Amino acid sequence: MISTEELKSNKKGKDYSNGYRIVSFYPDGSYYIGEYCKTIEGFMIGLSKCDPIISDEDTPKFVSYEDLLKRNMSFDKKAIGCAIYKVDGTLIYKI
Repeated sequence: MISTEELKSNKKGKDYSNGYRIVSFYPDGSYYIGEYCKTIEGFMIGLSKCDPIISDEDTPKFVSYEDLLKRNMSFDKKAIGCAIYKVDGTLIYKI
C-alpha cells in the first residue's frame, strides 16, 4: 500500500500539499513513485520528444488518463501497471 507520506514527499525536506504523482508497479510487487506535477495535464511535458521544449506544439496533448499512463509505461518496459494518485492518497486512475 502506498502511503500519503510517500506521495507527498519531495525527499528534500518539504512536502507537496496539492498535486499528483504517477506510480509504476513491477512484477516483484515493488513500485516507483515518479515525478510530482501540479496538474495531471502537466505530466505531458515529460512525454515530449523534444529537448528542450520550445513551443506548445512540442508537448503531446492530454487525451485521457489511460493514454497518459500508457505513454508513461512505454518508457518503462519493466512496469506491469501504472496509476495516477493525488498526493493526499486518492487514486485517480490505474491500468
